[in-house]
Amino acid sequence: MDFNALLQQGAAHAWLYLPVAVLLGALHGLEPGHSKTMMAAFIIAVRGTVLQAALLGLSAALSHSVVIWALAAFALKFGSQWNVETTEPYFQIGTGVIVIAMAAWTLWRLRRGADHHHHHHHDEAKALAGTEGTTTLSIHEDGVPPRFRLVTTAPATEPVLLRTTRADGSTQEFHFTRQADGWESNETIPEPHAFRAEIVLRGRTGAITAVAEFTEHTHDDEPDDAHARAHAEEIERRFTGRAVTTPQIILFGLTGGLMPCPAALSILLVCLQLKKFTLGFSLVAAFSVGLALTLVTVGVVAAWGLRHVTQRSGTLSRLAHKAPALSSFLLIALGTAFLLRGLWHFV
Repeated sequence: MDFNALLQQGAAHAWLYLPVAVLLGALHGLEPGHSKTMMAAFIIAVRGTVLQAALLGLSAALSHSVVIWALAAFALKFGSQWNVETTEPYFQIGTGVIVIAMAAWTLWRLRRGADHHHHHHHDEAKALAGTEGTTTLSIHEDGVPPRFRLVTTAPATEPVLLRTTRADGSTQEFHFTRQADGWESNETIPEPHAFRAEIVLRGRTGAITAVAEFTEHTHDDEPDDAHARAHAEEIERRFTGRAVTTPQIILFGLTGGLMPCPAALSILLVCLQLKKFTLGFSLVAAFSVGLALTLVTVGVVAAWGLRHVTQRSGTLSRLAHKAPALSSFLLIALGTAFLLRGLWHFV
């Protein structure tokens, strides 16, 4: 059976790649360092509407699709000049090796990040002014759910109530229980740990109120994350308080999706391998649909306001940390399939 007959026989099954491409696009959009950081900052800064947030995500996904499709068309055009029947196994093996290598590199970065304890880092214990003796307030989460911890050198001092106030105006109250080395809050602290804490203390001289400010930052030496944060800060400076038009929203989204990514490169390799122009275009479009779902969701959440972002940030953070590993395992499975199919020609 020649190559063309084999391709025609497997063309129907090749369309099963479309759901995988959608899933890879959605997972890629969740990975740290992607355009979602800049888009959320832009929407919040300009107080964009839900429609503008959707247009922003769709525009970025569209430009991303066009760039990758152009690269795929270029590769397919030049690939048609080769002897396909002879080079097919080598392309399959090369595709599998490259995709597996990219996925393995991503997993290695994740493992290295875990080894270096790249985690949410909080400020040191806050010294509370105006209290009897030395009194400090800190957030304790070493292997346990995060809780407030109060330590004081004044035996008569005890906490009555602690209230946190976040940037969006939301508040939460915490009560304390005596521990061997101080006091610990009964309630756990939701992410992010950035807020103003007011604590009422009762001592010999009566009740006093002390204030502490908590901020949170992430230790991460990935250049993409630092680059995205820098863009977000620049966006906030340039656009905060300014009215923007819908064409400006779309233009910003188009420019945000021009840079190809490693995951999209795997879709390009699939297009080259399948030698089907329509199917290749559809795979890239499916990848961008998944990417658009994530970017639109992030933009809409940002448009709803800081309150909604704060309430959902813990879930988004957990998903963002799991997305690279999930997408890497999917890429390894895809690369292994191509590698085995290529090696089968030599058996």
